[in-house]
Amino acid sequence: MKFLYYTGLFLSLMFSANSFALEQQYQQPIVDLIKAFKNHDKAAISSHIRYPLSRTYPVPDINNEAELVERFDDVFDETLIKQIVDSNIDTDWDKVGWRGIMLNSGVVWVDTDGKIIGINYQTAKEQLQAKNLIAADKQALHPSINTFVEPILDWQTAKYRIRIDDLGDGNFRYVSWSIDKKTSDKPDIVLLKGEIEFEGSGGNHSYTFKNGRYSYILQVTVIGCDTSPPGWLEVYKDDKRILSQDIINTGS
Repeated sequence: MKFLYYTGLFLSLMFSANSFALEQQYQQPIVDLIKAFKNHDKAAISSHIRYPLSRTYPVPDINNEAELVERFDDVFDETLIKQIVDSNIDTDWDKVGWRGIMLNSGVVWVDTDGKIIGINYQTAKEQLQAKNLIAADKQALHPSINTFVEPILDWQTAKYRIRIDDLGDGNFRYVSWSIDKKTSDKPDIVLLKGEIEFEGSGGNHSYTFKNGRYSYILQVTVIGCDTSPPGWLEVYKDDKRILSQDIINTGS
């Protein structure tokens, strides 16, 4: 899921990409990256990635170079490789402020060191993998919650397991268990009609669910520092925050 929000980042920018012409100092790392793809050098490509490389949930993230080499064909097909290899350093790559450098309006994002940090593309192989994982996911859930259009996330704090699903037409569902329970158990909390809100142009966003006087907010970090958690859960009673817990496991 996380890498798809780089698309939202680009779409939310209210100015021309030409405002972020790639400066000379950032070009050599991109040239090296293109060369690695041109040579189809999986080892070199794996060294040009900032790990973990997020994949759309429920496809597992790629955590290191060995995993990237093993799953290379799942992530990079001929179409994506051709876009990178045929790209023009002067016209197809743009620096978008502090957020990074994007190829072709955000299909690939890299940092200023030339390491890939996001890919807004899913191969046919990975789409099939996601479809099979979603089917297995539904089978493993409690019958009361095993119907949805798309799973969004499955996360854990120190005390809770939380998942958010899209039920269709923008209707997000929040489900929570205490950490000692399984997802096949009946949930402790089920909330519907959640709202998603993007925070500026960086891609960070939040899901908010209401339950009477209580608000459950799940913050999702897309762009942060090295020590940033992937997100955190906040619970408010009226306007008073009564709980805040970092996400410690993304379930992928």
